[in-house]
Amino acid sequence: LTGIAMTVVDASVEECVASSYCYNGRAFQKQSKKMGITEYHFKKVNEHTHYYISTRKLGFLLNPREGRSKITWMKEEDGKVVIDVSDTNDFMEEYPVKDGNILVAQHTVWVFENLDPIGEIPKTAVTFTTRVDIGGNIPAIAMNYNAKTFLSQVSDLRKKFDKSKEIDAFNRLQIVEKMKNINIKYMNAKTFEKHFQKKGDLKIESAFPLADNWLKVLGNGEG
Repeated sequence: LTGIAMTVVDASVEECVASSYCYNGRAFQKQSKKMGITEYHFKKVNEHTHYYISTRKLGFLLNPREGRSKITWMKEEDGKVVIDVSDTNDFMEEYPVKDGNILVAQHTVWVFENLDPIGEIPKTAVTFTTRVDIGGNIPAIAMNYNAKTFLSQVSDLRKKFDKSKEIDAFNRLQIVEKMKNINIKYMNAKTFEKHFQKKGDLKIESAFPLADNWLKVLGNGEG
């Protein structure tokens, strides 16, 4: 199983990292239940690294899977933060694989990058890349279900910090402030729309002149 998911979160890089790296509290317990995790253990190494041992039910009458991961986060000079989740054989004696369970192999990388804020609301671009060998013969329906569940961590992170209402309110306020500075009395439709057109926007002509729209096209449609 190989997958990649990307989203933009209405939170700072630090908030996103704390939410994705810290495995504790009610939020994690809720997420664990959703992902079929029935047992888990942690071993802290330092402030940047810890071990995560887990047992997960896949459903569909399949044997439970166990994972042994070493999780490390690092911050780069540009402010970008990377969380690396890699296989480990450490603690195999302390936490041996239970009879009937299957040990999975996986490597997952989270990348968090700062984006320009909207008003006072921070924005972070999140990329989640994973490669998992679940082991054994897995029916397609079971594989698709578990892949969707695993990748849902990204959408759950976005929903957790969602500030769409606040962003909409800020955008409306910006429009109101622009309109306050426009002397509509001496304007026609052409000059009025120029005040709200952004550089690089392309106009979409329709059969209804009053309903013409402006569409932002990346690269002006090239490529």
